[in-house]
Amino acid sequence: MIPKSLSKISLVSFGNIFNAVLGFLFLSTVAKTLTIADFGKYALLTSLLVSLSKIIDFGTNSIFVAKSITNENKILNTFLSLKIVLFIICVPISFAFLYFLKIASIENLILFFYGLVFYGINITLFAFFQRDEKFNFAVLINTVPASIKGLFAVLILSGIIRINVTQAFAIFSISMLASAIFLGRIASELRSFKFSTSGVTELLHQSLFAGFSQLVSNGWSAISNSIAKIVKTFTDVGIFSLADKIASIFSLVSISIFTVLLPKNAARKRDKQNYDFKETIIIAGGILAVSFLTTLVAGFFVDFVFKGKYEQSIPLINILVIASALTAIHTFIENYFYVEEKTHQLFYITLTKLAVFFIACFLLIPSLALKGLALAQLCAAAAALIATLSLIIIRPAKS
Repeated sequence: MIPKSLSKISLVSFGNIFNAVLGFLFLSTVAKTLTIADFGKYALLTSLLVSLSKIIDFGTNSIFVAKSITNENKILNTFLSLKIVLFIICVPISFAFLYFLKIASIENLILFFYGLVFYGINITLFAFFQRDEKFNFAVLINTVPASIKGLFAVLILSGIIRINVTQAFAIFSISMLASAIFLGRIASELRSFKFSTSGVTELLHQSLFAGFSQLVSNGWSAISNSIAKIVKTFTDVGIFSLADKIASIFSLVSISIFTVLLPKNAARKRDKQNYDFKETIIIAGGILAVSFLTTLVAGFFVDFVFKGKYEQSIPLINILVIASALTAIHTFIENYFYVEEKTHQLFYITLTKLAVFFIACFLLIPSLALKGLALAQLCAAAAALIATLSLIIIRPAKS
């Protein structure tokens, strides 16, 4: 039987993939226009911006959604107040990363700051639309910025404008401002907001383990790109990043599934029904099937689009596609821990994933270079999935 949530997941997935196509159009245009080394700088900057902006979320979105549905306690003021606090924390941490990786020019720092502001607005809007199951708006807040990137891609490809690394990063960062046009949809709740530190510490404590897990999960590309930069060069970052970006389509699928299943299963808990594991198994099987099909065509796609420029990326793609599929499965399954209010277990999953990844990097990169980095991601993804399933399967013994 087809899961009842499939239509909603399909809507969100279609929207996310459509946005990704527009984003990839811009990414591929930048990759073709810039040198591989300059593209590596762009890839590092953008992956860091996307990843570090998740500090503004830090697991609070999912907790806000789950608590808003399962409990009658209103946490709006606490939720928005914590967002402001997390943004203030996020800025100096982000700047420190840029300095450490030697990409902290004045232009990059300014663009990064504005990017954090605009991503913060986007992240906050997403929580409200997910809570209300307004999945069309949850998609549209990213469609408008993606459309701006797509427009610039067309202008660049047609020769109307030319760009360098800084200008490409500016387009990427500032385009997210467009999602602010949807603030009117939550205007009544924003008008009633009053900043207060009451409950902020408690909510931060509740989100701590989930936030750490989410930050690592969303920051995986930035972690890999940073390692490639530390042990290799910006050219290697560009080669690895392109393969990783193609494989990341499965992260979009996992986000789509998580977006739909979290409020659904929170409502099931409110109504004293069991978590729907059957639906989860069916969806996971579908992801694995699609991943194997993707490995058959991804290499041909890269060769066709980039005409041999990123030939070194092709051997990495199949490994990263399977790793991304396994990551997608364990990521969307994590909504179980939010619904059951066991987010502390996400911390152990993330520690396992990080430990396996860094050990594998240490063992594999010296002899296999970028292929070793890709294999390290595969090992880490498999370890995280095994850890996630183990914690769910042994649940009855602990109850």
